[in-house]
Amino acid sequence: MKIAVTSTGPSLDDNVEARFGRCPYFMIIDTDTMQFEAIENSNIALGGGAGIQSAQLMSEKGVTTVLTGNCGPNAFSVFGQAGIQVIVGVSGTVRNAVERFKAEAFSSASGPNVSSHFGVNTALDEPTPAGGPMTGPASQGSGMGLGMGGGRGMGRGMGGGRGMGRGMGRGGGMGRGMGGGRGMGRAMGMPTNVPSAGPPAGFPQSPEAQMNPEQELATLKQQAELLEQQKRQLNNRIAQLESSRRSEAMATERGRKAVAVVDSEKCTGCGVCADVCPVNAITIKAQAVVNTDVCTGCAACVYECPNAAITITQQKTGR
Repeated sequence: MKIAVTSTGPSLDDNVEARFGRCPYFMIIDTDTMQFEAIENSNIALGGGAGIQSAQLMSEKGVTTVLTGNCGPNAFSVFGQAGIQVIVGVSGTVRNAVERFKAEAFSSASGPNVSSHFGVNTALDEPTPAGGPMTGPASQGSGMGLGMGGGRGMGRGMGGGRGMGRGMGRGGGMGRGMGGGRGMGRAMGMPTNVPSAGPPAGFPQSPEAQMNPEQELATLKQQAELLEQQKRQLNNRIAQLESSRRSEAMATERGRKAVAVVDSEKCTGCGVCADVCPVNAITIKAQAVVNTDVCTGCAACVYECPNAAITITQQKTGR
């Protein structure tokens, strides 16, 4: 069986890395022979989408199970589509984690245990205990968004579809940055319930797995800090949307409207913008193509684009 373990280094004796999308190395291991391939994670420096890109890499490598400390909603959604089992809350050395997996000491996670962008600009020494999967309205992710909109979703994040129309998010995050990150796309995933401080997800529910008071206190403080960060990001995004709405109203009065424009020299056709567009105004044909009649100039694609290939400009209307 071929599995993947997130690692702090390229050997079996290095520790399991708590962050999935931004781990330094992926260890692809044959559990029958213990032969392995250490893959340096080229997605670690991405401004957004590291979890999705990394999950796609795991699918391409043909792994059946991923062992890690934490997994966000966007990567978890990709794993679900690829039929890959995810085990979170894993710690210790990579070798030990594999042995425990072979001994069936773990159980698969039923959902993501952290919000999107959990590992951005964060250096962790140990995996963050998972208090259970994040929950949210229906769609393919969880968090504050798989369903916050009735249309196609604000992106793979804030709602229950793929954008603010189809449900504000296919991943379960509020957007891939939601202001503090790269914008309102595949990221933040504000949980609708505060994770409980209990045994890490993916471990047997045994007395040995219970946290002591100091561990529980540290976990709760970390969760509180995460919620504060999400609150700041939410407020930033609210301010951006209100500013955009005012600008759009003023432009409409002048017979102009805001629309997204794609820089063909920067666009790679990755499809992120199409996923996060709340009104389905973007399609991918080698590169992103914007239907300016439908585009509302909300700038969700601008904040989400990993290549800074999209800008908002004013266009004359038929008035």
